[in-house]
Amino acid sequence: MQQINPYGGPFRRFSAFLVDALVIALIGTVIDLSLGLPGGITQEALEAQAGFPSYLKLGIHLIYWPLFESSALQGTPGKLLLRLRVTNLQKQRISFGQALLRNLAKILSLIPLGFGFLMIGITAKNQCLHDKIAKTLVMKRTKPTGSDPVNLTH
Repeated sequence: MQQINPYGGPFRRFSAFLVDALVIALIGTVIDLSLGLPGGITQEALEAQAGFPSYLKLGIHLIYWPLFESSALQGTPGKLLLRLRVTNLQKQRISFGQALLRNLAKILSLIPLGFGFLMIGITAKNQCLHDKIAKTLVMKRTKPTGSDPVNLTH
């Protein structure tokens, strides 16, 4: 009998990231539109992004992942859609501080050439460098239960 790997694999995790990148992009677009900023990649548009709009977007970007990952949901909208959750090594909910460390450590996962992300293929628990640093796991969600906040079977 083949044992099922309980950890989120690279395809599922990358797909979740793409969903979250889309959500972040939509939030940025709403901010731009509400502030009446020009769109596109023109000199005028780039200059309009300086100052408050860029700080606001950076703040949202910095708290998006930690806020969702440390919440009762244990994952961002992308992770929920792909049936993933972030846990500590004891498979429990992580704190906001641990989630913030995990996400700031993604900068190190990019250096050099994204090797920290590629570690997912060589670690027993599919951990990237930032997961190792923050002592976290990305787990597949098990069958939905009454207490599961996201039930995708209906």
